[in-house]
Amino acid sequence: MYKVKHSERLDEALELAAPLNDGSASTAAAGGWAAVESLLFHPGDQQDVAEGRAVVADRLAAIVACSWPRAELTTLSYRHKPSTPDDLSRRLGTRETNVERSRLVADALSSDHCPLALECPHELAAASRMKALLAQPRKELNDVSRILRGVFRRLYRQRNIIVHGGNTKAIALDAALRTSAPLIGAALDRLVHAQLVENERPLTVAARAENSLALAGDPLGPDITRLLG
Repeated sequence: MYKVKHSERLDEALELAAPLNDGSASTAAAGGWAAVESLLFHPGDQQDVAEGRAVVADRLAAIVACSWPRAELTTLSYRHKPSTPDDLSRRLGTRETNVERSRLVADALSSDHCPLALECPHELAAASRMKALLAQPRKELNDVSRILRGVFRRLYRQRNIIVHGGNTKAIALDAALRTSAPLIGAALDRLVHAQLVENERPLTVAARAENSLALAGDPLGPDITRLLG
């Protein structure tokens, strides 16, 4: 399905991650972690005895955190459907890319003059999250990244229990998979897109994400809708 020029690493990673959809818990944890480790670990990384390859979890968290704003803003752009078309809905109708749509919604949320026409509680909650993010981008993004690091490091520990301890019935395994599996899918989606569309390797995407987290909110930093480019 995915053919990457000069490399099949992404294809192999996607195959390793396949059990996350319908495999057993133990194979999902082992395969899911192997997928992201194959893409986001570099032989030159410092391997701390206490943390092993947990640096992969940190890079994965940075990528997902930086993917979040545009994804949420884009979704809100399609949920804005006022009974009478307003300026925002008309402008959204002329935009062809998600970057453009998300930027318009971000501008609307930053202003009290053009509130979004939302009804569902989860949509209102999403708008509230985006308002908080736009007000304090560095704080909010790094808070999200910190939480995601915990999610992915928990999966890493469960994988180690399975692979190195031979225990396929760890008590926290199911919970670790429930929280991490959808997020790994989102990260792989971004990595595949970056490779196929922009010819950027996973470690390059991770480096950009970490840099964006450090510069979030800075006048010279990336726009909140372009944290991954």
